[in-house]
Amino acid sequence: MTTQQVEMTNQQIVKGLGIATVLAVVLSVTVVLPAEYNKDFTGIGGVLGLTSMNSAVAGEEMQISSGADFILANSEGEYATKTLTIEIPEYEGIEVKALMDEGNGVSFTWQTDGAPLYMDMHGEKLDSDEFESYKKTKAIAGDNGIFKAPFNGTHGWYWQNMSEEPITVTVTVAGFYHSLKTKN
Repeated sequence: MTTQQVEMTNQQIVKGLGIATVLAVVLSVTVVLPAEYNKDFTGIGGVLGLTSMNSAVAGEEMQISSGADFILANSEGEYATKTLTIEIPEYEGIEVKALMDEGNGVSFTWQTDGAPLYMDMHGEKLDSDEFESYKKTKAIAGDNGIFKAPFNGTHGWYWQNMSEEPITVTVTVAGFYHSLKTKN
C-alpha cells in the first residue's frame, strides 16, 4: 500500500471552504427550507416535491378519516402508570378499578401465573350501583388492550378464582386515570 501526500496552499484551502459554504447555503435554501419548514423562496423545492413533505401549516387541524382503526382519547390530566400484583385465594374474587374521566384512555395488560380466571371487564358510573360490562369470559389467563372511558367512573376488572389453589395476577395500567385500587 502506498500513500501519497498532497500539499495544499492556504489559497486552495480558503477556496475549498468557500465552495463548501456556498454549496451548504444553496442546499439549505433549495432543499432543507422547503422540506422542513415549507419555505420555498426559489421554487425549486416545489419542483422537487419537497414542499409536500411538510404541507401541514402550524395550527392547522388534523383530519381523521371515519374509517380509522383506532379511537383517540381526550387524554386530559396527568399520565400515570402502575403495576399491581395480587393473589386471589381459592374460590374468591377481587376487583381492580381505575377512576377515569369520560374520554380518557389507558393501555393495559394483565397476566395470571398460569391458571385461568373468570373475568368481567366493566365500568361503574360515579354515585350509582349500575355497571356496564365491556368484556366477559369464563376462563382466561391474560389480556391486553387499549380502553377509552365511555363515562366518568371506575373502570376495570373483576376476577374470580374458580380453582382450589390461589392464583396470582399481575396487572399494569398506563394512561390517564386518577387512581388504581383493588376491592374484595
